[in-house]
Amino acid sequence: MALSDRSEIFDWTKVNLNQSEQDQLYKWQISGHPIGSASISDWPELPNVIARLNPLCARELETFGGVAAEDDAVLEYFLKTPAVQEILDGKVLLVSGRKGSGKTALVRHFTEGSNRVNARAVSLGQYPWKLHERKSDPSVNDVESFIESWRYLIAMQVASFVLTSSNTDLVSQDALALSEFFLTNYGGFTPDLGDIVRPKKLELSKASFEPQVMGNKLGSVTFENENPQVGRELKAITNSIFEKVYSLASKAGIKNIYLHFDELDRGLVSLDKPRKNLLIGLVLASLDVSRSSVNQSMRCIPIVYLRTDLWDELKFSDKNKITQGKTLNLEWNATSLNDLVNERIKAALGTEASWGTISSPNLMRGSQSKWAHILARTFLRPRDVISYLNVALGIAKRRDAVSNEPLIIENRDTVEAREKYSSYLKKELEDEIGPHWLHWTDALKALSKLAQVTFKLEHFKTAYEQLKSSENLVDADDALKKLYEFSVIGYERRSGYGGSSWIFHYTHPDSGWDSNSTGFKVHAGLKEVAKLQEKRRSGLLVSESIIDIV
Repeated sequence: MALSDRSEIFDWTKVNLNQSEQDQLYKWQISGHPIGSASISDWPELPNVIARLNPLCARELETFGGVAAEDDAVLEYFLKTPAVQEILDGKVLLVSGRKGSGKTALVRHFTEGSNRVNARAVSLGQYPWKLHERKSDPSVNDVESFIESWRYLIAMQVASFVLTSSNTDLVSQDALALSEFFLTNYGGFTPDLGDIVRPKKLELSKASFEPQVMGNKLGSVTFENENPQVGRELKAITNSIFEKVYSLASKAGIKNIYLHFDELDRGLVSLDKPRKNLLIGLVLASLDVSRSSVNQSMRCIPIVYLRTDLWDELKFSDKNKITQGKTLNLEWNATSLNDLVNERIKAALGTEASWGTISSPNLMRGSQSKWAHILARTFLRPRDVISYLNVALGIAKRRDAVSNEPLIIENRDTVEAREKYSSYLKKELEDEIGPHWLHWTDALKALSKLAQVTFKLEHFKTAYEQLKSSENLVDADDALKKLYEFSVIGYERRSGYGGSSWIFHYTHPDSGWDSNSTGFKVHAGLKEVAKLQEKRRSGLLVSESIIDIV
């Protein structure tokens, strides 16, 4: 078999030789050949080695998976991390991370397939937020006004779970009371999520339960904020529901119930005050339910999955305590992302396959590995990496004309993928930044006008003021700060030893914004879509690497 003169394939073959093959190659190279003259391309055993490695290359790999976890077969190659056990142990109230960092993948791991253990996914993707705004408690401050309505919704979700459990005694007094309440107000045991807050009035009776408020039995509750006592009355109903749920769960042997609240940002156009208060209310209600169930026979553990940028916008008194003690930040690095990708490769090609068997080991420009080159264009989150790899894989497959050669992702594929990937990254940022700053693309246009990856403060201000639309009320200084918060740009930090480094929010989340900085750099992933070039120093390109890949 004759291979075309392809150095990347030969280098790929060398790094994937097993020990026996390495020994054979060495013996062949030193027997009858001048030192350094024997090329692997002439090795008689090369066809056999290629035949062994061919099933491990990229040819049979259709995809690295879906970019969105809800559309992906993520359960087939889910990578377990310490986050899984922390959530199972009930230590986590809030899971935060940027869009695409793996929040929905975690929810699916806990609520689908063989990993499902007394867990329910509570998707707020099509939730009637506007309707829920009418369920606020007018007797408390705005920040706390939705706690009781969320406690009620959580109680109803848990009660529905217990009533539909195969171990629950449905003819017991508690089960009959809950059943009556569900049937009277919702017509069944499993109302749609949005329908739980839809009734304008909740009917109560002796057949269900009649909690008391200030010594008076409740026959019904007006479930609208026009009722000045709605918070107090709703709390009484919720407590009655939980009391019966704990009793039923104890008899049914249910020790824990996990509720995973996900997709809170679906369809979000602007983060206005009512939506902020609703999000705060859900977090505080979840905290209250979790704490109050600690000493019960069954623990109710709600977990809220929320984008970091949305969490950062919320302001309330207990936020720092929750951030420090009950929040799990989804963070990835070069090693964990490589592990994630390898799990997907192994699921498709077998346990011997890995990133090393589907890509060439050849370095990119500037002695940068292919993996580091790719990660430098991401925000170190799974969605970005998967998107880039899918583009590169598609490019490699389009040039797969020599069937007897291994198909691997080469340097040229990695470079060509940058254009399409850069457009993807801009669209991702539109979804993230848009709810906070509608006219952020004015700033991106200014960066494009500067046409350089690195730029100075005064140059940006001039370009931004020229291009800023009349509806855009964000000045140049605030624009740079917002761009930094979403890692569109980083700033230059000089050390006391004459050197400097680039600080990006996603790689240095604790550094904060430096308002005195005058030198900035655009994220490498946006270079193509913004049509930027790199400055040269003494004939050399300025390094585009913005993270220290280990």
